[in-house]
Amino acid sequence: MGLRLWSKSIKLAMRSRRRFIAFTLMYTVLMIWMTWNFQDFLYGEGEPDVLLLVVSIVSTLILSMLYAWIVINYRKNEIATLKCIGYKNSNIRTIIIGELTWVTFVAFMIMAEALIHITAGTTYFYQQQILDKKISAALYVDNTAPILNIWPVLATLTMFLVSQILGILVMYSKILKLRPIVALRVLK
Repeated sequence: MGLRLWSKSIKLAMRSRRRFIAFTLMYTVLMIWMTWNFQDFLYGEGEPDVLLLVVSIVSTLILSMLYAWIVINYRKNEIATLKCIGYKNSNIRTIIIGELTWVTFVAFMIMAEALIHITAGTTYFYQQQILDKKISAALYVDNTAPILNIWPVLATLTMFLVSQILGILVMYSKILKLRPIVALRVLK
């Protein structure tokens, strides 16, 4: 039943195209920003900017709670209908968490793909410069180092997943209070 619920959550996320695209793009930009801040904090030269890192973490928490709130309010009738046909609160929570983590996963894949292409492009550019004997091999090694290390990227992904789960747990009380009769009301 768990795999079926996860596939249902992905289908629900993809069905609301505008919201999915908007929040995926926001998450992608926020992930890149947070990864740069983690990179600067862990490996930067000089004094790291802790305030910028804290602002990116707080903005991640706020955005994830906002997205969880929007999803639950938008899906109020669907959640009530699912309760009418016998879904338990834990099943509905799994569907909502699946939708939220799907957006996070897609944004992460876009960020990873962009980083891979940027690294490949710079490596190709500097490789051509070496072949034309315009730069030295030492400069090639310095300029083609990975843009970001793996630990800031993984820390960002972990932070986003934890914030998504925190967002859904905060909004879980709305799911518990939602009564199945809401599905039978006529919308005006």
